[in-house]
Amino acid sequence: MKVFIVGKYNTFVNELIKKLYKENDKIYVLTGEKYHGKKPHRVFEQYAFPYSGDSIIEVLDSVQPDVVLFTGAYDANFQWQNIRSESMHYMSGLINLIMSAEMHKIKHFVYLSSSRVYESHSEKLISPEEKTTATEYAGLTVAQGEELCRLFNETTELDISILRIDNMYKIPANLLEVNDICSELCLEALRDSTVTANNNHIFSMIHVADAVFGIYQYIHARHHRDFLYHLSSGQSITELDIAGAIKGADESISVQDSTEGMKNRIILDGEDFNREFDFKIFHSYEKDIPAIYKSMRKNRKAFLGKQKKKKISNGFIQRTKALLLALLPFIENCLLFIPVFMVNNRAVGSGYFDKLDFFLLYVLLFAGVYGTKQAIFSATLSVVGYCFRQLYNRTGIELLIDYNTYLWIAQLFIVAMAVGRLRDSTKVISYEKDEEITFLNGQLEDMVSINESNNRIKNIYQNRILDYDDSLVKIYSITSELDSLEAGAVLFYAADIIGRILGTEDVAIYQIANSDYCRLFSATSDQAKSLGKSLKYSEMTDMITAINNHQVYINKTMDEDYPLLASAIYRSEKPIEIIMLWGLPFEKMTLYHTNLLTVLGYMIYNSVERADRYLEALATTRFIPETKLLTKDAFHELQTTYQDAMDKGFTECTVLQVSSEENRNHKEWSDILSSKLRFSDYLGIGQEGNVCILLTNSSLQDAQFIIQRFAQIGITCTPC
Repeated sequence: MKVFIVGKYNTFVNELIKKLYKENDKIYVLTGEKYHGKKPHRVFEQYAFPYSGDSIIEVLDSVQPDVVLFTGAYDANFQWQNIRSESMHYMSGLINLIMSAEMHKIKHFVYLSSSRVYESHSEKLISPEEKTTATEYAGLTVAQGEELCRLFNETTELDISILRIDNMYKIPANLLEVNDICSELCLEALRDSTVTANNNHIFSMIHVADAVFGIYQYIHARHHRDFLYHLSSGQSITELDIAGAIKGADESISVQDSTEGMKNRIILDGEDFNREFDFKIFHSYEKDIPAIYKSMRKNRKAFLGKQKKKKISNGFIQRTKALLLALLPFIENCLLFIPVFMVNNRAVGSGYFDKLDFFLLYVLLFAGVYGTKQAIFSATLSVVGYCFRQLYNRTGIELLIDYNTYLWIAQLFIVAMAVGRLRDSTKVISYEKDEEITFLNGQLEDMVSINESNNRIKNIYQNRILDYDDSLVKIYSITSELDSLEAGAVLFYAADIIGRILGTEDVAIYQIANSDYCRLFSATSDQAKSLGKSLKYSEMTDMITAINNHQVYINKTMDEDYPLLASAIYRSEKPIEIIMLWGLPFEKMTLYHTNLLTVLGYMIYNSVERADRYLEALATTRFIPETKLLTKDAFHELQTTYQDAMDKGFTECTVLQVSSEENRNHKEWSDILSSKLRFSDYLGIGQEGNVCILLTNSSLQDAQFIIQRFAQIGITCTPC
């Protein structure tokens, strides 16, 4: 199933992703525009776009999810500090998501609400049909989201449903996630060593793991009967109960009973959901609350670190800055007017500058730079300056009755307003153009991001289709290649074949010696030999558990002491060889590739069995009668096979020629030597007729141990 989660990453979303990934769902996440981090490996694709953006249509068109899960009341993008702004973004984003989902005929849209839509006391459990009673703005916004979903559900073909989750609590990862009653009281205990609790506040809570399990069951159900469900434990608890549980985890904590006011009991009734979807609560307050407190106490630095104190004067400083920015053009205007006035006074009576109007130039300058407001202000200052200069030589009455004064003033204001108006219009056009360019650039960036995502998804599916289309040819080629190998060389080259098919250079095949140890038989690289030539596989509990259950082991935790993938070759339901792989890209650690590895294991087993039956049929001609010694031709063939594999880097081997002062027949040599060698080593007759030992997966340095062992009983081993 394709699940499209709308919400910023937090403990709740991460737990939800973990559960869905574990159940082999394909997960897409819309994080909102504020997230710029890396994509978690469990998420197939993530999109960092605003909920209300036009790109949502393209995103849903690209993903085509089976269900859209809007985390709503539990979305970490909404901290509800600026109520007006966040309410607007919440509702506009929800409307855009619903309309986009309806446009693309999405099968199911799930809205996650919370118990904060209720604030009134109720002696009985609150059923889903009860009318919401929120008065606080965050609760009102969540309730309005419910009504919006109800309206679209009734008027469109989109299947919308609501899950109200009752006071979800969790182990918070940081201070920002301390937003539920339980963690808030734990933080108070951690900070003040005192918990203040109101026993009249009665409610119920549900652990994040239980909530995630309920959501998983709900979205995977084939159908649902009702439009709205409650997801709740139904178990009542008070703040005083939580404080008592915290004190039980730390005796140094003191509890202060501050019970006051009227009793307020709000507990959601989740019986309808429990019956319809067979849902059960697995977590209890008694165990979880102490665990939450202990976890927060262990990471106290994350919760009690130095916090920046809010400055009381911060608002005043911001307002002062805004005022200064607004007054700056007027101050600049006044300061520039002084030199203009002085220059104009000096120019009066001058033969060169008498006809030049400095006041007009001054007005034009500010009209062209700042627009109409500053043009009128500068024109007003110019009129004052002009009148003041005229009073040097004339009386006020003469100035007032001179029509040239009024003509000059009219001319000045007409020029100021015309140029200022033109400047304002140009500025508006330029601003709108810049805004449109910014919007289109944003759209282009979104489209590029979506296109890159689509290309990645396309390449993944394209490779899968090619693998599927080529599967018959691939299986035929593998079968033909295995059948063409020499009888004893199948396992050597099987590692190389597996690496080529699955796209890795690091493959090892171990032969199981006993219930504890296995021995390296073939490896294609140094990385594949990293676990050593002899491995105590019984200590690798995760891997051996999967193998004993006939499953492919996947190293999901990326433990360096384990291979990335491991499978086994079985005989009579028991593993006889273990195939281990490293160096696989993450996109190849899928169900398809694990199935392919299983098929390869069966094919290799069949080839080995066929080769073993062939060798058993020739046993009378390959071995000297009544001994474990290979004949000269058989031993030479085996030595050639190992030498070819060693030349290609698949294994190591050493051949030793044995001799002693005592004359022994073949039967005696076979009995003595076979009792001192490993099950994987071979005995035979060399080309010169001497008895030889072939030590598998051993260098000359490794062979020194065998040489010394035989020297102690009077047998000389000479490397060939």
